[in-house]
Amino acid sequence: MNGAEAFLEALRSHGVDTFFGLPGSTEAPLLEALRQAGDIRYVLSLHEGVATAMADGYARASGRAGVVGLHTTVGTMNGMSQLFNAARDGVPVVMTAGHKDRTVLAEDGFCSFPDLAALLRPFTKRSHQTLSAEQIGPDLARALTAATTAPAGPTFLAVPEDLMAAPLERPLDATKLPGAAHRSRPACDQTQLEEAARLVLSARRPLLVLGTAAATAVEPARQLARQLGMAVVVADLTDLARATYPTGSPEFLGAYGDQAEALEGCDLVLAVGCRMFYPFSARQSPRLPAGARLLHVHPDPSLLGLNLPTELAIAADPGLFLEGVLRACLTLEPSPPAASERRSWIEEMARTRSAALDRELDASRGRAPTAVSELAAELKDVMPTGSLLVEEGVRASRLILRHLGIPRDGELWRSSGGALGWGLPAAVGAKLAQPDRPVVLLVGDGTLHFSVQALWTAVIEKVGLVAVVLDNGGYLAVKRAIENHLGVAEDPRAHPGTELPGIDHLAAARAYGAKAVAAGSASEVAAAVREGLAEGGVQLVLAPVARIRP
Repeated sequence: MNGAEAFLEALRSHGVDTFFGLPGSTEAPLLEALRQAGDIRYVLSLHEGVATAMADGYARASGRAGVVGLHTTVGTMNGMSQLFNAARDGVPVVMTAGHKDRTVLAEDGFCSFPDLAALLRPFTKRSHQTLSAEQIGPDLARALTAATTAPAGPTFLAVPEDLMAAPLERPLDATKLPGAAHRSRPACDQTQLEEAARLVLSARRPLLVLGTAAATAVEPARQLARQLGMAVVVADLTDLARATYPTGSPEFLGAYGDQAEALEGCDLVLAVGCRMFYPFSARQSPRLPAGARLLHVHPDPSLLGLNLPTELAIAADPGLFLEGVLRACLTLEPSPPAASERRSWIEEMARTRSAALDRELDASRGRAPTAVSELAAELKDVMPTGSLLVEEGVRASRLILRHLGIPRDGELWRSSGGALGWGLPAAVGAKLAQPDRPVVLLVGDGTLHFSVQALWTAVIEKVGLVAVVLDNGGYLAVKRAIENHLGVAEDPRAHPGTELPGIDHLAAARAYGAKAVAAGSASEVAAAVREGLAEGGVQLVLAPVARIRP
């Protein structure tokens, strides 16, 4: 057995059967080992950032580590921004790099770097370079274990080429590799639960804020909200990477801060699985309601009390906490007297929100180009139950959540890291992990071309997904930032770096082998999406949309 074969044994020991990558010459021993073994699927990408984001989507959808192999220093650097996304979103992506031969590294040769692992250490849970062929298997097993242990996050391992090719001096026993066969979820003790319950019961208008880490806890969140009379919002979109709470539920009031009335009079914010707060800029930073207390729950203790005074901070699994605090509340108050008053307030807020959405939608209908709000409302009716909506619309994100929401029994995926180009490859990775699940991507025209190469991988791997490109002809977020800088509502002048003339998005998609169609009205886009989901295969729908006003 050589080092590359030990590498594969470590993957198998952790249940990894799919390996994303973009190789170079240093990966020759590993690629040969993969060919000989034949039991681990190798998914080739045309860019390292694309490969990394595919591993991200695969990890989210499969519940296991997403593993990606890149080429020495230069490949690693190309993939780093998407690994940063995974770090911000708490996704267990394991990035490996086939590094240069140790002789080349010692002499500062081609593609050398003094300490490649140090580049990624600031935003990974573990970053290391293997020092011997015998340690390849254990080192990779450690990286896989660290990535998937709560709080989940990315890891990195560099393996020099000569170690991959070297025979092991002693056999590798895969049963003795590092790892945990069974992991317990971090729970909180009864004293903490009772203290949290008293805070919830004593509040007049508590607000439940659900973040990315609470996406798997939707049922206990619904039970808590409905039995105790709590309004529910998802975290501000700068901090939201995954959401599953049914947006059609009567207690759901959108994203945090999107409805000012929902924060008025709020005296307790119960934030579960989110950061408090993660501002976009100095101008756009969420705030706690005046006089409100904060009860913060997150599996990562480093985030608790980080930015705000916190009445009670609990490091725990969101689902276990929500189940436990509901039991504690009902033990202390079997029929909470304030629940009825809270429900009346929630109903009032829901009516206010619904009326505002109707007005926004009515004002947008019939425009040419199509308004994003109207397009999102039309798509709401064609998204199949249980489907996955991957969204990287940037300026369109808030309108998409308001008017399309989360599909019935489905999920909404986003990235909070800020590195564009995540959406399309993440959708491809998700579809590879869950081939029978309907997947629809909404992506901006500029963002599409950060990772348009992912279409080729999707076609080669025969995945089925529909990508809707929201084409407003430029980088609208940059344009709006310039207008904010100038202090004007809208500036008709052309500014550097904001326009994208002359791109034939349909031709680009077809060049990679995808089917591509143009759709004008919102109803035409919805019909194209319905048809694309029914046909299967890789389909791109180009939807010209109006520029969202400030």
